Amino acid sequence: MKNVNFPLIKLLVIVMALLLMNGIYAQTTTTNTEETKTSETEQKDSNWVEEITSRVTPYGSIRIGAGFAEEGEIGISNNAPRVGLKFKHALSNDEAENFNVIGGIEFGVNLISRDDTVEFAVDPGAGIAQVGDAVFTRLGFIGVSYQDFEFTFGKQNSVYYTMGATEIDRFLAFGGAAIGVWNISDGGISGTGRANQVFILKYEKNGLSLGAQAEARNISDNSESIDTYGFGANYKIGGFGIGVGYNKVNDGVEDPLPNQAKDGDEAFVTSASFEKDRFTVAASYAILKQHQRVGDVFYDATGIEFYARYKFSTNKRWHVAAGFNYLKPDDDQNLGDFDTKFGITEVGYNFKKSSHIFAAASIDYSEDGNGDRRNQSVFGVGIRFGF
Repeated sequence: MKNVNFPLIKLLVIVMALLLMNGIYAQTTTTNTEETKTSETEQKDSNWVEEITSRVTPYGSIRIGAGFAEEGEIGISNNAPRVGLKFKHALSNDEAENFNVIGGIEFGVNLISRDDTVEFAVDPGAGIAQVGDAVFTRLGFIGVSYQDFEFTFGKQNSVYYTMGATEIDRFLAFGGAAIGVWNISDGGISGTGRANQVFILKYEKNGLSLGAQAEARNISDNSESIDTYGFGANYKIGGFGIGVGYNKVNDGVEDPLPNQAKDGDEAFVTSASFEKDRFTVAASYAILKQHQRVGDVFYDATGIEFYARYKFSTNKRWHVAAGFNYLKPDDDQNLGDFDTKFGITEVGYNFKKSSHIFAAASIDYSEDGNGDRRNQSVFGVGIRFGF
C-alpha cells in the first residue's frame, strides 16, 4: 500500500473550502445587493406615492333624502352629494417663503334622479348645462398662495357666498332660498354661487378675511373685460362671526338666455352668527336688484334668513334646529302677492365629523301672484356621510 500524502490532501481540502466559501459569499452578496436594490426601488416608489398623497387631500359627502309632501307624494332625491380633491405644492424648499401652487376639483354625483315634487336640497347642485348628468363639475380651480394671500382662477365658490353668506348656511336640508346665492341654477351665471370662469384674490389673517373677484365670460357683445365683479369681507372672533358680500353684473343682457346674466343684476348680503357651547344662532339680510327670477321675469327683492340650533344631549351629538326663509319682491315690481316664505325644523344626530342622520320639515306658505299657495310643505329624513 502506497503512503498517502496528507499535506497534499490538506491543501486540496483548504482550497476547496475557500472556493466554496467564496461562492457562498458571492451568492449572498448578489442576493443582498438585489434585495438592497429592490428595497431602494420600493422605498423610492413609496416615497413618490407618499410625496404625492401628502400634497393631495381627497374628500366627499354622500347626501340622500326621502321626502313626504303634504298631499301624499313621496320622493327620494339627491341632497347635493359631491366628491373632490384639493392639492397644495410648495414651490420653494424654504418654508419661510410659503409660496405654493394650490387647486382643487369637485364633482357632483347624481346618485338618484331629482324628484320634482319633493325638493330636498339647499344646494341646487349642477349648473344649467349639466342638469341631469350622472357626474358633473361643481368646482375646478388652480392658483398660487403666498403667506396670507391666495390668487385662484376657475369655477369657484364666490366671495359673495364664502364671506357674506356662509354664516347662515347651516341647515342639513331645505333653506338657502332668500339671499340670492343660487339665484339661477348654481349661481354660476351671475357670480353669487359657484361662479364660472372667475378670478379670486383673498387675504386671511387673525380671523379677518377679505376677497375680490371678477368673471370674464363674454356674456354679451359689449366686449367688457369684466362681466361681473364682487367683494366680500368676514371677521370671526371667539364665537362671533360677521360677513358682507356684494356682487354686480357689469356686462349683462336685457333678455338673457340661460347662459347669460341679467342687465342690472346686483346683490348685497350681510350675515352674522354667534356660537357658544351648545347654542348657535345666525341671521342674514339681502338686498337683490334684478337678481331673482320667476318665469321669465327678473325682479327686485329683499330677503331674510334665520337659523337657531341647540345641542341637547350630554355628548353634544344630538341637536334640534329651527329657522325660516322669507323673500319678498319690492312693491313696485307688479308681482301681486308673490313671495317665498317657509319655516324649517330639524333634529339630527352627528355620528362622526361631517356625518349626520336627520329628520327635517319645511312648512311652506309661499304665495303666487294671486295669493294662492304655490308650494307644498315637505317632511323628510336624510343621511349625510362626509369623508
